[in-house]
This record gives sequence, structure tokens and C-alpha cells, in this order.
Amino acid sequence: MTKTWKLLFLTLLILSLTFVAIVQVKAQQQFPYITSEILPAQGGANTTIVLRFLTTPGYNVSNVATADIFWDNNTVVLDQAGTLGADGSYNYNITVPVESPYSDIGNHTIRVDSNVVPYGAISFFFTFNITEFVPSPEYLALNETYYSLLTNYTNIEGNYTQLLSIFSQLSANYTTLMAEYTNETQNYNTLIAQYNVISADYNSLSANYNLLSTNYANLTTTYISMSSTYANLQTNFQTLGSNYTALSQDYGLLNSSYSGLLSNYTALVSNYNGLVGQLNFSRNLNYALIIITIALVVITVYFVYLRPRKADKNQIRTNRVH
Repeated sequence: MTKTWKLLFLTLLILSLTFVAIVQVKAQQQFPYITSEILPAQGGANTTIVLRFLTTPGYNVSNVATADIFWDNNTVVLDQAGTLGADGSYNYNITVPVESPYSDIGNHTIRVDSNVVPYGAISFFFTFNITEFVPSPEYLALNETYYSLLTNYTNIEGNYTQLLSIFSQLSANYTTLMAEYTNETQNYNTLIAQYNVISADYNSLSANYNLLSTNYANLTTTYISMSSTYANLQTNFQTLGSNYTALSQDYGLLNSSYSGLLSNYTALVSNYNGLVGQLNFSRNLNYALIIITIALVVITVYFVYLRPRKADKNQIRTNRVH
């Protein structure tokens, strides 16, 4: 039990010392196992700065292979890969930011954050002194472009003033022409309205004329057709008159014949009814005679043929019993 507590206490002690050592390393301004330097330490605002990192021989420590670089707490670059030198160092090139106050004359702080195995996150701090502000070539090119654009703007402004004067004259002319155009437009609209009325009247008259012409042609055709039909009807009327006279004579003959036939039909109907009564009586009588004959035949067969045979069978059965 005592050994267990000793082992646990030793483990906690080692972890505490390791934690304190790591915290102290992270809090240091420079890392003793890696040599760091800034080249140069001062210069103008357009100076190229080299940050150089080299591991100290005899220590198993990784170098600053990647880094996050800040200028006066302003981000310059994140996760930048360093350039490996012939001596095993890692180098980073940075330039002074052109924005004020980062490019003002005086001291500026450069912070480099990285991860170093086995210590983890560490930071390096450098100081760079800007002695004078020397514009960069890009700044000079932009400045030249600015003054060139300013000159062009002055020329353009003069041209604009001239064009504005011309525009004012053109605007006055346009207003005059617009008034004339409005007057002409009103006259044109009046004329076009009158033209539309006359055109509508013409179209109506033309449509009526075409309709009347078509009706006239149709009526002419109908008149010719009806005239021919009238002549045919006259001929048919005369033919029908003669046929009517002949048919009237035939009708008289047929009427007299019909009267005679009707008398004969009445006599035939009376005779037919008498014959039907006689036929019904004869038929019923025949049915009765047939039924009686059948009944007599059945009785005769029974008494003559079936009954004697039945008596003989009974006699034979009696004789057998005795």
C-alpha cells in the first residue's frame, strides 16, 4: 500500500514538473534550444526582413518549419512554410506593411508562433526599427498613376463643362422642337382621327355595296330558277286537272263497287258466324264420342283379357297350396 502511494506521488511530481517546465518555455521570449535572429534589425519601410531559425546542436528539438507571423499584433501570414537553408535553418521573408501606423518611424514588434516537438506551441519576439519611410516601387507607381489620373480628370472636367454648355443649348433647341413636335402630333392625331372615321364609313359603305351586289346576284339566280319552276308548275297543273277528272270518274265507279262489296262482306260475315257455331258443336261432339270409345275399349280389354288371367293365376296358386 505504501509503495502504491509513493508511486502515485512520484508520478504526480513528475507531471507537475513537466507542466511547469512547459509553461515556463511557452512564457519565454526566446527559446534556448533554437537560435533565432532578424536580418536586418532596422531599415526603411520598403526593407525586406529575414527571420532565421536554427536548432542548437545536441538537443533533440524540431525546428520552426511552419509559423504564424504577426506585425504589431496585425496578422502578416498564417501557417507559412519556412524556406530550408543549406545550414539546416528555416528562413522567412517579410516586408513592412504599408498601412499606417504599421509603417511609422520607430520600433515595431514581430511575433512568430510555431509548434516545436516535443514542447508544443512557442513564440519568438523580434524588434525592427524603421528609421525612415522610403516609398516602395509599387507606391511610386501608384502615386504616378494617381497624378496622371488627376491630370486626366482636370481635362475631363474641362470637357465636361464644355459639353454641359453644348447640352444646355441642345436642351433649349430640344424644348423648342418638342413644342413643335407636340403641336404637329396633335394635328396628326386630329387628322388620323378624321381619317379613321372616313375609313370606317368607307368600309361600311363598301361592305353594304358588296352585300347588296351579292343579294342582287342571288335574287337574279332565284328569279330565273323560279320562272322556270313556274312554267313547269303551269304544265303540271294542266296535267293534274285532266288527271283529276279521270280520277273522279274512277272514284265514282270504285265507290259503287265498294257498296256492293260491303253488302257481300256483311252476308259473308253472318254466314261465317253460323258456320263457326256449327263447327264448335261438331268438334265438341266428336271429342265426347272419342272419349267414350276409349273408355269402352279399356273396360272391354279389362273384362275380356286381364280379369280371366288374374282368376286363373289365383286358382293355380290355390292348387299349389293344397
